[in-house]
Amino acid sequence: MGMKKSIVNLFEKAGVVGPQPNLLKMLKDKFLNMYWEEFVQVFIDSTMSVIISQTPIHCVTVNNMIKFSAKGVSILSEHSTKDGRSGLYLISEFFQLCRKYGNNHDKAIRWRFCLFLNHLLNHMTEGTVLSVELCDVATLLLLERLQDKKPEVRAQAAHALNLLQTSDNHKCPIIKKFMYHMTCDSSVEVRTTIIKKIAMFNNVIDEMLKNTLYDVSDNVRREAYNRLLDYPFLRLSSKQRQTILEIGLEDKNESIKSFVKKRFMEKWLKQCDNDFVVLLKNLGVENEIVCEKALNIIFETYYDSQVLDIINGYLNSDSRMIAFDKLSVEKIFLWKCIAKYLTTEKKIELARNQGHVEDYYIDVLLPDLVKFSDYIRDYYFNSSNSEFILIQLLDMTSAFAIDDVGAESLNKLCLDLILDDQLSVKPIQSLAVLLGLTFRNGKDLLNYVKQILNKIQTRTIDVYPLVDKVGTKEFLEYQVKSFTDKIEELLRNESSDTEKIKMLIIEMKKFKKQYKEINILPEEKLLVDMAVKNVLKVFELVFQVQQLPKVGKELSLLTDIIQNIVVGYLDCSKVNVRMEAIRSLSPYLLVNNVPAAKIHMNTLCSEIAKPMTDRHLLFKIMFELIMRYDLKTFDMNENLDTDEEYEEDFCVDNILPLLVNCINYDFDDSSFKSVVVKGFCDLLIFKKVKSITLLYKLLIIWFKRLSRETFSIYNHLVKFFTSYVFYIDSSSSALAMCYVPVLKEIDEYNLVDKLGIKIDEVNSTLMNLTRGLMYKNEKKAINAHGELACYILDYLLDKNQPYTSMLVDTLYKLEIDFDNNDELVNTIGPKLLLVIKYLKHSNDKSSSKYLKKIKNKFDQVLQKKESFMKKINEKKVDVIETQVNVPEKELDSTIKEFDATDTNKGQTQGPSTVNEEPDLIEVHDDLFTQENLSIFLSTDDEEDSIEGFQSRKLDAMKRLSEVFKKSFNAANTHELTSDDSD
Repeated sequence: MGMKKSIVNLFEKAGVVGPQPNLLKMLKDKFLNMYWEEFVQVFIDSTMSVIISQTPIHCVTVNNMIKFSAKGVSILSEHSTKDGRSGLYLISEFFQLCRKYGNNHDKAIRWRFCLFLNHLLNHMTEGTVLSVELCDVATLLLLERLQDKKPEVRAQAAHALNLLQTSDNHKCPIIKKFMYHMTCDSSVEVRTTIIKKIAMFNNVIDEMLKNTLYDVSDNVRREAYNRLLDYPFLRLSSKQRQTILEIGLEDKNESIKSFVKKRFMEKWLKQCDNDFVVLLKNLGVENEIVCEKALNIIFETYYDSQVLDIINGYLNSDSRMIAFDKLSVEKIFLWKCIAKYLTTEKKIELARNQGHVEDYYIDVLLPDLVKFSDYIRDYYFNSSNSEFILIQLLDMTSAFAIDDVGAESLNKLCLDLILDDQLSVKPIQSLAVLLGLTFRNGKDLLNYVKQILNKIQTRTIDVYPLVDKVGTKEFLEYQVKSFTDKIEELLRNESSDTEKIKMLIIEMKKFKKQYKEINILPEEKLLVDMAVKNVLKVFELVFQVQQLPKVGKELSLLTDIIQNIVVGYLDCSKVNVRMEAIRSLSPYLLVNNVPAAKIHMNTLCSEIAKPMTDRHLLFKIMFELIMRYDLKTFDMNENLDTDEEYEEDFCVDNILPLLVNCINYDFDDSSFKSVVVKGFCDLLIFKKVKSITLLYKLLIIWFKRLSRETFSIYNHLVKFFTSYVFYIDSSSSALAMCYVPVLKEIDEYNLVDKLGIKIDEVNSTLMNLTRGLMYKNEKKAINAHGELACYILDYLLDKNQPYTSMLVDTLYKLEIDFDNNDELVNTIGPKLLLVIKYLKHSNDKSSSKYLKKIKNKFDQVLQKKESFMKKINEKKVDVIETQVNVPEKELDSTIKEFDATDTNKGQTQGPSTVNEEPDLIEVHDDLFTQENLSIFLSTDDEEDSIEGFQSRKLDAMKRLSEVFKKSFNAANTHELTSDDSD
């Protein structure tokens, strides 16, 4: 008996001081000197008594004892008892306990079993290695707990599983589960824990870049950047490095942004031996914006003279240029970035420091502008040129001080480059910017551009019939393929209409015949390709020149260019030519040109319905025109929720209602539908349209599970709803009208599973939106909870709706002021009585609980029942698609029975928490940081046999000393938690 008591005493001491080595040594000695049966009984009883103790999860005393037990089991596994039983059997005994009691209904017990396994595995890694069989058992136990409903348990299971994942196998099942919970788990604690522990493979990094770096939690993103910083730079791909910088440098949290700026660039450059060219090779310069940001961040840590020294090693000391045979993509990019970074003021200071005065400072960094112009010309026409290097050289000219001689040389260079048949469209933007620098006014610039365009037009005008011919042939080819695909799809479906298939075959043959009748010779195809290339350069130049501020007022010259060069191609049968013509026309339409805008709005509508068109571009231009002018300008109706039935052919009259109807929830940032969503958001913010249907569809897209593919549109919706609820005083009422349609849509199309929507988050967010408290001017804020109550009461009468419990709970939480609001009372009253009668006769077992909540909430309304019961009898009210006339006596008796059930009128209003434990639901924190929202979720865990353990075994707690008991009491007093058990 004394030996058993001494083991209990060891637990006591460990609870106070932790699993000290001397305590573990004493435990080992007792194990060696005792028989197996007597040791294992008291040891397991003591451990289990600790695990099932009624103390908070984070009780230090209890957790110290669990650590002591786990480390003790690990040490004893290497030894044997007095009767020769190996300590490995002790591990097996504890695994059986974990399996038996590890899914107990008490959260603390489940958590402590995970804690035990965590410390057992952690200590085993220092000495004895578990057998494969025992590792498999531990893995199964912990993977089950990783699916636990409580985030604390899942996080503790993740800590333990970290020790079981195979760091040399990217297909490890634990890593696969970790990747899921890293991105999809609702708990910040779990996601953070997994990011800290997960083994880093290429697929894990891709998942982090795709989802984790966009996590709503700052802590999660911060831990992700910490892990990525520790990952070897050279093992990352160029795309991964660019993505890390691109996302990190734009992070909304300033500390994270600062961390990425300082730590990543410093470490990455160091791993490239402080060689900027090597750094750029590893980064890849395809993403110019990110790479230039990265270089500028590093430059800020250098003196300007040091920045100049970086490029001096590559420049010829006399010409101040890089020889063509040494010119590379990375060197020219570095040269350009340094030239742009060292501003004129910095160059002057550099020159003075190196003994230069007055205008000679330019020679410190840049060559003579005329010579540089010749350098670009020589590189393009006489060298095996790279398009990227050419663009960098052209962009670099913005760093020069341009005089008249230099401007003339550059203008001639631009002319020769644009007129060269081999030049592609991509450098045109840089050339347009360069022309904007060399001309002092817009008139001279447009006249010079017009000369260039006329020269190109003389080359292409004769080829136009051939271009149109090729476009027609391409269109017919597309139609043949499209009809063929439709026919094959119908043939695969046995129930297809044979007559429809025959009609499609006839149409397909007609297109095929027309296609074969058009013959195009190879040399004609070459002529067309060259002509199209030049025409596309024309459109790009027209578009880019219109972006220059100095040409905005030269409407007569712009009109001349548009009418003589662009408009003629709007009827071209070649789709890409037609699309680029429309794009180059769009800036001109936005410059207060109402007649042209009205004409070309029809052009846009007709183009949308045509095949092969760029709808992304067309919708973008269309919404820009509507924003620039007004719906009345185009005779459009601002109310999109009309009952009119429109034909499906797009025209100005029906385009917007049809677009609202076509919005679905399966699209990504690159889809043309994302442009439609963004366009409608702008129209709603500026009060140019009205539509509840549109608004509730936007809400559902907002609640959709965030992914990399929808990140841009999600961010846009966050900004939209933030602006909408803060700056539009009627927003709360409009969103109250959306409440029921949102729930109906989610239920009808099963969007919870399809889109990963959390219905509790939807409910909480909408309830807060309709309060109106987010409005910037609170005096004008409208609390629409009264309106929302009416919509919810109507929806409760729908037999098919699955949200009764949530709706009643929401009614209970609404903030409604019935004082001095007789109109609201008279509106809610009849609806309320119908709901009471409906619930009273409902077969739902929870109806009495619902009725009690409604009575508590609307007692003030029910007291005035006489004022609206007459209204019910005078006017029929629709209930579940049937007109119900409710007699006054029946309603009166219903309310009397209803009153009788409420024996405690003074009880505090609040949702029922029977068998419930609050779990924090993450709502959209962009809007609701003012208030923490808790959703009370019921738990239906079955009882396990832990009570059986207590009744069968002698309670080890009773055998512990009074000191041990006091330590538990102290823990309960000083370490309270808000949620310590189920």
